[in-house]
Amino acid sequence: MDIVLIVIIAYNIVLLGIGYWSSRRTKNQQDFYLGNRDLGAWVAALSASASSSSAWTLLGVSGAAYAWGLSTFWLLPGVLIGYYISWTWVAPRLMVISHKTKAVTLPEVLFSNFDSNAKLILLRLSTIIILFSLTVYVAAQFQAAGTAFSTTLGFSKDISVLLGASIILLYTLIGGFWAVSLTDTIQAMVMLIIAIFLPLLLLLLVGGYEGLLTSIYATGSDEYKSFTGGALGLTGLGFIIGSISIGFGYPGQPFVVNRFMATKDLKSIKRGRIIAMVWATIIFSGMITLGLCAKVMWSSVDNPETILFFASERTFGPLFSGIVTAAVLSAIMSTADSQLLSVSSSVDRDWTGGKESNISRSRISIILVTILATLISLYAPATIFTRVIFAWTALGAAFVPMLVFRLLSKNVSALAAGISVVCGFSLTAVFHFLPDITNGGDILERMVPMATGFLILFYSNNQINKNR
Repeated sequence: MDIVLIVIIAYNIVLLGIGYWSSRRTKNQQDFYLGNRDLGAWVAALSASASSSSAWTLLGVSGAAYAWGLSTFWLLPGVLIGYYISWTWVAPRLMVISHKTKAVTLPEVLFSNFDSNAKLILLRLSTIIILFSLTVYVAAQFQAAGTAFSTTLGFSKDISVLLGASIILLYTLIGGFWAVSLTDTIQAMVMLIIAIFLPLLLLLLVGGYEGLLTSIYATGSDEYKSFTGGALGLTGLGFIIGSISIGFGYPGQPFVVNRFMATKDLKSIKRGRIIAMVWATIIFSGMITLGLCAKVMWSSVDNPETILFFASERTFGPLFSGIVTAAVLSAIMSTADSQLLSVSSSVDRDWTGGKESNISRSRISIILVTILATLISLYAPATIFTRVIFAWTALGAAFVPMLVFRLLSKNVSALAAGISVVCGFSLTAVFHFLPDITNGGDILERMVPMATGFLILFYSNNQINKNR
């Protein structure tokens, strides 16, 4: 335990040091929110990847693979499709538009073409959705922090959550976007090390992929060894589509696409695409492999979302256990800090229409969201996987349709834009609270809200073209 604690303390001292160094580069609003639009390929790619691949990836995906079996495979192509579309088609266009319009937030890009009154209403609507969704998302990260500390160090859950929240809050407030992006880059590398070495070792212990599949087919239940979770026919197809469609929400995450907006040039975007795709392939395939191998080696654990700690403790010594804990905290921090910064920029820029920017107000919003997310994680617990998927899907359904139409330069009415955003978010919430068709692959929640938003905007665009 002492070694684990030393590793974690040293790691967080480094993060706080980066936050202090970054504060000396933060001289104005552009620096605080977008790092003066000067990110290179490595920082843009790794910080965007780390902020999108939260504790949901290290704890949630590995836990899902342990609990559900081969059906979690579909998460990998889903994520890679989302990464590819985002970095190949969305990123270069979004970078050019944001540089040209001087937009700081995603909603500013989406609604910049509308008149001032409509724009302000849409921006404030977006702020409400972002506040709600990202507070839920941050609560999941704090809950994961509690799991990390309580599992490896024996701290109480309350103390663990408060400790993790305090560290994240401190260096986000100190350094802004530069601190967030640079620490996310370091955290992405730590996550990468864990996703390579621990799954590889477990895979060797079970006899490679051939031995893994043989063991799963020999001992697993029908649902566990099914690529559709035991679902058949159209239900099975719906499960596959629902799982893959998780990646479709990637371009709608404000805390991810702001890296595209902050990248300095198209050359960096092209290089960043390769880096991000390789990173995502390793991280997600590694966590799925880890969960499946762990199920073969240890048939029962109290909480599947702690399988990463369980496996590391039984295969390596305390030093590596400390590194694993640091990796999980990396995932937590790399997402939570980016989300807090997105909340602050939305409250500061979007709620006022960009006319009354005040960094002090944005810092106050960071503190308030941190407090609310902490209370949710302590007093309204849910699985990390479920909570993150809801927030991710809600943001994607709300903003992806409008983003696509904006990047295609398609005209829609302000009313249609508002209805599309509201329907995407609200339908996700409705379907989320209905019983799932299958574990992890609910096509209604993942596809219908976003498809509805696209249909609304498509109809509006057709009407405008007919009236010309």
